[in-house]
Amino acid sequence: MSPSGTPTLSGAARARMIAERQRRSPVWRLIHLLASLKLALLLIATIAIACAVATFTESHFDASVARAWIYKAPWFIAWLGILCINLFAVTLSRWPWQKPHTGFIITHYGIILLLIGAVVGSKFGFEGNVTLRTDGQPQRRIVTDKSTLQIESPADSYLYLLPFDAKLTHPTQKHPTVLTIPGTRLEMVIDDSSEHLVQRPILTPATGNEAGEAVLLNFSSSNLKQSFHAALGTGNASPATQDFFGLATIKFFHELPQSDTDGSIQPIVVTAGAPPQEGISLSKDGSLVTLRSPDATSATFRVSEVIDQEIALGALKATVKKSLPTKQRLSELPSIKVLLSTGHTDSSSDEKPWLAVAPGPDPESALYKLGKSGQILSSGVIRKGQALPLGWADWGVELLETGSNHRVTSVVVPGDKNEQGGLPGFRAYLRDQEKNSSTPVWVVSGEVTPLVLDEALVRVGYGLELRPIPFSIALTDFQVPRDEGTETPSDFQARVLFKDTQSGTEKSGLIHMNHPASFPGGFLANMTGLNYKFSQAEWNPRDLKETTLQVLYDPGWFFKWIGSLAICLGIATMFYIRPRKD
Repeated sequence: MSPSGTPTLSGAARARMIAERQRRSPVWRLIHLLASLKLALLLIATIAIACAVATFTESHFDASVARAWIYKAPWFIAWLGILCINLFAVTLSRWPWQKPHTGFIITHYGIILLLIGAVVGSKFGFEGNVTLRTDGQPQRRIVTDKSTLQIESPADSYLYLLPFDAKLTHPTQKHPTVLTIPGTRLEMVIDDSSEHLVQRPILTPATGNEAGEAVLLNFSSSNLKQSFHAALGTGNASPATQDFFGLATIKFFHELPQSDTDGSIQPIVVTAGAPPQEGISLSKDGSLVTLRSPDATSATFRVSEVIDQEIALGALKATVKKSLPTKQRLSELPSIKVLLSTGHTDSSSDEKPWLAVAPGPDPESALYKLGKSGQILSSGVIRKGQALPLGWADWGVELLETGSNHRVTSVVVPGDKNEQGGLPGFRAYLRDQEKNSSTPVWVVSGEVTPLVLDEALVRVGYGLELRPIPFSIALTDFQVPRDEGTETPSDFQARVLFKDTQSGTEKSGLIHMNHPASFPGGFLANMTGLNYKFSQAEWNPRDLKETTLQVLYDPGWFFKWIGSLAICLGIATMFYIRPRKD
């Protein structure tokens, strides 16, 4: 007898029965058509090719591209659905089932369950991370790898969210992405994208106290394949000093320092009534100069009494020179030149290389001095477009631009892949029905950017999705045990506190290497996959109050687990368990 209770048929009798039911019933004809071996081979071959292409895409581009184009694409999920139908039809085509079919049926239904679990996990599950601090607030949102667009409509000030990934959409000026602003007659046109947007410094014309001499430099290393721009200026709104990755110092002066140090003697210009520079300010009428030392000690002197004299105030030493001639002033207000000297508190700073730059004899050049350990290694003139080796590994510097009456600002532009700190984003502008357009601006991931057209203001945000979770998680303690006698971490131990937002139930957990914590936890949650698992992902060696946890939520886990078990059982039944002969 078969499992269905019908008599066991011989091979010839089954073949006649199958042929007869196909002839009489269109339903059975459809079932046997869907159970076609040719269809199964076509489906499996297509899926195998797609997986191979996805593997190539993931290794040469990005995992998110492979997921979006293949693994999570509607056509791929539909293809898996057709494969499930094919497998189910194959089992029906064997009806009435007999004992030799047992392993075959179990294996096919196991594959179906495994595919269902994969689709459910892909559609409803997620993987993300959360950064916690022992002195921070509990978190109720998880950062996923999905990009979203946030648009604040001027009609109702409501924040609209929609999934959008500029890297996958890849808008261009010829084929832009056009989105309607809810509640308005405006459109947002996205016509370009970049995965490496950088804040690049530029020189901008300025007036008043913000104006001064300025210079734009490009530092590059061929070995490290890195480059970055540095802009320095003498105006109040511009930085005069920049740190070079903690390895060197870059400074810009009105005049190059005469000493052999890294510019500890700094000639600066102080204008009457302007904000203090390096702790020095001049009264509105230019008659009084006030000095403020690094230890917050201050003193005021009459300029006429301290001309060409050195004033010592704590670690600060200043020599006040006569008022500048009118042609050298930054404005028509009285101004003085001060030679400023600060004592070194760290003897190791004398060993740090330095580059001092000042305006050159013409707008196409700049003066420079290179030094280290109290010695000037080289000096001279660098001209625009000329590369100067620095002697800092293979780093070199190129003069890009100089300007007088300028200040340093910044602009977002697509950067070179060799530049550090690049962020993804896109270029967008507003457009009304009359085809009037706003100025295109770059929207950077993680920032809110305003788009303005006439009186309409639309705030746009772009970044990774913040997915809410039905509980909060807080970091109560984080420890990094070390191997005995070394600084090598032997483990990472994060103690967390979960709190259900509805019931108020609290649960503590310990997360360490290869041992995640979960919420809500328990047998049922673990079996069904309706469980959030937290594992150690990253840590900050300079701040042990902070750690980053990886979060995994996979509601398709139960189907995957049962399906995998069924496949193993079915294969074992087919090959190792012989059906007993009746």
